[in-house]
Amino acid sequence: MFRYRFFSSSFALLFILFSISGSAQQYITVDTSTYTPEQLVKDIFIGSQNAACITVSNVSVKGWQDYGNNPFSHGYFEKGTLPFNIEKGLILSTGGAYRAPGPNNGVLSEGDATWLGDKDLEKAVPVASPSWNATALEFDFVSLTSTGISFEYMFLSEEYQKSGCNYSDAFAFLIKEAGATTYQNIATVLNQATGNLDPVSSRTVRDNTYCSPSNAEYFGQYNLPPMVPPNMSPTIFDGQTKVLTAKADVIPGKTYHIKLVIADNTNTSHDSAVFLKAGSFVGKKDIGPDLLLATNNPICEGGTKTLDATTAGATAYQWFKDGILIPGATNPKLNITGTAANAGTYQVDITLGGCSLKGSTKIEISEQPVIVPNKVFSYCDNQLNGSVPINFSQLSPQLISNLNSAFIPKYYLNPAGTGTPLADGWLLTATTKVYLFVESTYGCPAAIGNFTLKTGNKIPLLKPDYSTPAICDDNFQGVSVNLSNDISQFTADPSLNITFYNSLAEAKLGTPGTSISTNQTLSTTKTFGIRFEGSDCPNVAEITVNIKSPKTSPMHDQPVCPGSVTTLDAGPGFDFYEWSTGVSGSSASGISVGIGNYWVDLYSNGCVYRQNVKVTAPELPQITHIDVSGSTATVYVLDGVPPYSYSLDNVNFQASNIFYNVPRGKHTVYVKDAQNCDSVAKEFLIINLINVITPNSDGHNDVLDYSDLKIKENVSIQIFDRYGNMVFSSKDKQFIWDGKSGGRALPTANYWYILNWTEPDTQLPVSYKGWILLKNRN
Repeated sequence: MFRYRFFSSSFALLFILFSISGSAQQYITVDTSTYTPEQLVKDIFIGSQNAACITVSNVSVKGWQDYGNNPFSHGYFEKGTLPFNIEKGLILSTGGAYRAPGPNNGVLSEGDATWLGDKDLEKAVPVASPSWNATALEFDFVSLTSTGISFEYMFLSEEYQKSGCNYSDAFAFLIKEAGATTYQNIATVLNQATGNLDPVSSRTVRDNTYCSPSNAEYFGQYNLPPMVPPNMSPTIFDGQTKVLTAKADVIPGKTYHIKLVIADNTNTSHDSAVFLKAGSFVGKKDIGPDLLLATNNPICEGGTKTLDATTAGATAYQWFKDGILIPGATNPKLNITGTAANAGTYQVDITLGGCSLKGSTKIEISEQPVIVPNKVFSYCDNQLNGSVPINFSQLSPQLISNLNSAFIPKYYLNPAGTGTPLADGWLLTATTKVYLFVESTYGCPAAIGNFTLKTGNKIPLLKPDYSTPAICDDNFQGVSVNLSNDISQFTADPSLNITFYNSLAEAKLGTPGTSISTNQTLSTTKTFGIRFEGSDCPNVAEITVNIKSPKTSPMHDQPVCPGSVTTLDAGPGFDFYEWSTGVSGSSASGISVGIGNYWVDLYSNGCVYRQNVKVTAPELPQITHIDVSGSTATVYVLDGVPPYSYSLDNVNFQASNIFYNVPRGKHTVYVKDAQNCDSVAKEFLIINLINVITPNSDGHNDVLDYSDLKIKENVSIQIFDRYGNMVFSSKDKQFIWDGKSGGRALPTANYWYILNWTEPDTQLPVSYKGWILLKNRN
């Protein structure tokens, strides 16, 4: 993928004007033809000043020139008048090295797919695979005196863009013992967040200007256009790191092979370069480990640290801080005082009889905790149980103005800080002075201070409890009360927030969601809790609402036969009786009345209860239905007051509900209940099944008469001759047949009939089938 950059015409004009007026030496210069690879390594990278302590052999370089008649991708460079952090040295590029000088007026994307990558680089930095356009400088060396080597470099790349944060060319400084198969990459930086070593690239070293930051402390700057004089970029590359240092431990006298290699990642677009500082490939002097916060060994604020570079036979020392010479720092030892200004990277150059050594260490300062003096914390006993749990972890940010994760606050009840520290949840019961000791994970001396804890004043109340006058629940339906009506018994402060609870214990807890409404309906005496909240600490009180009730009478509704009277008796034990009939008095417990609605006001316990009572006509029994089987009738009854008595003449009654041998025809049954009021009656029918008629007008069996069936429902009579022809059908409740059909007398013969009806009581259908003999004179 290729990305393009466009410039405004105004910037182009400014650039042209600056180019005309300025010298070409304002940018870096690159020489790809003067020096051989061996000269670049021995004379420039290592230099004559180190020839006595480092020997070099087998120098080789492979780059663009090895894949055709193309420009060299390596060479020698020097800075111009524009700022550049390395004066001179070697350049290894993924494009033509001669294109590295500024201005940054385009995208450097040289090389093609014929210029291959490097397998050692891909193996050392897996993200580099596949690689293209590789340039590699290799040589063997032996350190004669030092147990380590180091050199300085910068990484510059067109991959530093405003967009496309995931692009990254790769490079590595690979070192191994001669003859070994595995390289170690020393082109890395320490990731302060993870503690890991990250390989250097445009993805792993950048600030937050365009992308999410990563190892930002090692990033130098962006050189993105438009840039106008005098802030022109000395190179064509879009961004660069700070000057970084590569280090490796070695064994004096042993031969090592080093391979400095850079390549495009994934495609041949957007070139990168690594700049190696001349004379920086030197032996290493160990002046101690980095003193870092991340490794828990920084210099404590106010403390001191002596860096010791003493080396036998050394003739000169020079100390640097962050690459800047420290004037007068020419002794083998350098004292560092623990102040924020003294944090940084310290280096020492040591001259040693024809060679030089370089030592380096990074120092960070652990700041001293700052404890706020004379702090007083006041706490409310919100649950009013006499103690307040203290969470010291919540106090720490208020007591330590520069609190950070490295500080370890500990709390004690004695100024010596002895015994077990107070833990979160410690209960405060009275005003207490607490001593704070702030230690750190870096082993720095503890900072010591103290503060005071006390319980706050509760809201003042006029009284802790109140009992209301008794209220009568005259109707036994509960009394509606408003609890807030009696708040004046406790306080006159209208600003307070007042809530009610079912108990004093719940009021003390004040748990959200457990408060109750001020409007309550009570049937018995009940005590409630009240919680008062305001500018002072909460307080609670109790209110008892007294409820009293009258007594009730066991008197109940009574039935009485119409025209009769009964006695209503409320019973003894009441102070006064007042009846709806006007009768009243302390002894007027009863009255005689007939059917009607009555009440009596019953006075007792200072209350009055109105009790209603009804005197009603009794509910009479109901004859539900009568079953007839032949000449036997069975009577069924509901309601009324059992036992029942039964009669067919309303004079003579029997206990049984069954009547036997009842004559055919229509009858009436009478029933009374135990109240012995009026009887109830119902008709029933014993069917007279007729088998012969002789319509000869002699007054005997002249017709078939079923008119008694009128007391039934849905009655129908149908008569058929022996051939199945219907000769008679009842209509309009005419249930009499005279032996004729259509006015014509039928001959003597047997005829068939069907009787159908519905029982009124049960709504069950009934059907009778039978025959009848018709005898005519003809």
